[in-house]
Amino acid sequence: MKRRAITAGNVGVDISPIFTGEGWTSIGQVFRPGEIVHIEGSEIHPGGGAANTGIAMNFFGVETTVMARMGDDALGKMLLQMMADYETPTAFISDCDSYTAYSVILAVPGFDRIILQNPGANDRFHSGDIDKEIVRKSHLFHFGHPPSMERIYEEDGREMVTIFRSMKEAGLVTSLDLCAVDPASPAAKQDWRRFLENVLPYVDFFLPSKSELSYMLGDCTADVENLANQSRQMGAGSVVIKMGEKGMFYSTGDKDTIEGIEKKLEFKKGTLDSWIDRSGWVEPYPIEKEVSGLGAGDTSIAALLSALLQGYSFETSLYLAAAEGALCVTAYDAFSGLVPFEELL
Repeated sequence: MKRRAITAGNVGVDISPIFTGEGWTSIGQVFRPGEIVHIEGSEIHPGGGAANTGIAMNFFGVETTVMARMGDDALGKMLLQMMADYETPTAFISDCDSYTAYSVILAVPGFDRIILQNPGANDRFHSGDIDKEIVRKSHLFHFGHPPSMERIYEEDGREMVTIFRSMKEAGLVTSLDLCAVDPASPAAKQDWRRFLENVLPYVDFFLPSKSELSYMLGDCTADVENLANQSRQMGAGSVVIKMGEKGMFYSTGDKDTIEGIEKKLEFKKGTLDSWIDRSGWVEPYPIEKEVSGLGAGDTSIAALLSALLQGYSFETSLYLAAAEGALCVTAYDAFSGLVPFEELL
């Protein structure tokens, strides 16, 4: 039986200049007011949590539809064509009163990336944008990057709760990923702990990064195990916390929780036994050279969810998540570094 998925949330067009200079020791040496900085290439790709995860899941063998909102503009037409080029089904709402989101990713070698992001139509995405017919044909619903979507996070996540509650009622397995909060944006004024308290009871797999979760819980000194425990206490079924080059920490649900997921996915009894009551660390997958961290978290999540939907053991699923996330950073875009599961096993 083929299991289908949905990824919803933030989408846009990513523009990634390629910096060719060497020997920079400070970012000020790269960006010099009044001077020209030489770049090369034209790395333009689909971006945003929903697009990155959805494209990668299709690449990993899971038929996945991306749901989002875009503008009725040239960038929107470009985004639709790029999604088609990646053979990824879409259910996009075309918004005549907004514009397609875009990001400029400044991935300077030797420095953490800087992302200039215009949220565009993402800020207007809401529960009514979910295609119910596609939901009826799907087994898993993933939402990516709510902190970059104003209507989703306002009122302590009321729209987010509406979406996740409806997915649970429809019998889908649910997962949630976060993104960083811009301290200068309206998102910084939200009560993110309250948001998580409201949303996590409807989330089977919570997949944040350590820095994102620390910020939202207002506890930057807590260790990763403490953060996972707090998330579980708020209602998350299982938690996997991404820590970049330090790997991942996981804390999974009990027997009843995992067996409930097993039934939703219509697996043979015992298929997901290896996912029950697990806690520990995943070591990072070794790579020779990092080019850009763009999309690494999204593709790692895509690998984990795709492995789950294909019935892989927990150990194998974690290995694939770590490997694909690491391989992602070997290219400027989120997809060129990925390889089929079969080549890693």
